[in-house]
Amino acid sequence: MFEPLSRLLPSHYKKRIAPGVPQPPTPREIVAGSLRCEVNGLVYPFFFLTKGKGMESIETRVVRREGDRTFEAVWRVTPHPACGRPGPLAHRVHRAVEQLITERGLPVENPIPFSIHNLCQRMGMKAGGTEYRKVREALIAIRGTQVESKGMFYAKNLARYVDQVFSLYERIIFTGERLPDGTRAERNLLYLGTWYMESLNSLYVKPLDYRYYLKLHTPIARRLYELLGVKFYRVAEHPYPVIRYRYSTLCRLLPVKRHLYLSRMQQQLGPAHEELLRGGFLNAADDTPVPFQSDWYVSYRPGPKALAEIEANKRKTKKQRESVGYGAYSSGLRGGRHDAG
Repeated sequence: MFEPLSRLLPSHYKKRIAPGVPQPPTPREIVAGSLRCEVNGLVYPFFFLTKGKGMESIETRVVRREGDRTFEAVWRVTPHPACGRPGPLAHRVHRAVEQLITERGLPVENPIPFSIHNLCQRMGMKAGGTEYRKVREALIAIRGTQVESKGMFYAKNLARYVDQVFSLYERIIFTGERLPDGTRAERNLLYLGTWYMESLNSLYVKPLDYRYYLKLHTPIARRLYELLGVKFYRVAEHPYPVIRYRYSTLCRLLPVKRHLYLSRMQQQLGPAHEELLRGGFLNAADDTPVPFQSDWYVSYRPGPKALAEIEANKRKTKKQRESVGYGAYSSGLRGGRHDAG
């Protein structure tokens, strides 16, 4: 029997989201607080959202069809054992880096000067000695993590999926360390990986409302905001727009531990759904059992904020196409089917 997730939450849940969904921001407000995020990194998981051991790597598999050929595509993320796993803090650090890159404008070029103090400010956190050390460790964890793509990473400049092994960051030189010419660096320098940088420069990106992103308190809420923000593109104009995932698929895409009981799933996803519903990004988050399986379909409907973001990005993309300098660029989003998963 179909059962909305909101009915499974405590009674205060409905009261907090029912009376009035916030008014969607204006296109100008969205653009002013936006950052450009690379789409592959939004759709496929890279950061480990749960603490502790039990997940040494991330792996996502999908079946693709090209003409008469069917094959299994694979996305595998493997951290370096000496650098640790990129977790929730690394997730936020990387988005702060992307905001810095957005402000610098196109084309994106190596190296990118940065300060840890500035990254902390962008994340809305204090910049003391402990925070400095944690952010530095997060950057090193991202640098040491390797992505293996077998038909999963979409290279917009080549207009095809590619088989590659790569890292988001190619190199990080901290202040005082030696540069390739033998001199010592006077500031921190970040070198982006080639595939990641080329994807940014080909504008295979999705704008996110960074102000809204920072207001989200749970890692799962931030990850759902990224993932669904891309997927809603292809259903936004449908009479009844909805994105549906199997819970087991959603666990691989976030990624989080899969639970076998409805109550545990509710405890896991409920707080994130509440945040996104209360903020107007979601209009509904419902579940229904998968027949004869220990699984559920989780369905999401875009709220006024999600639809306003899509409309703002479409207007911006149209202006870019009409301008001389950006005539060849587009958002390039590949949203996926409405019932993906």
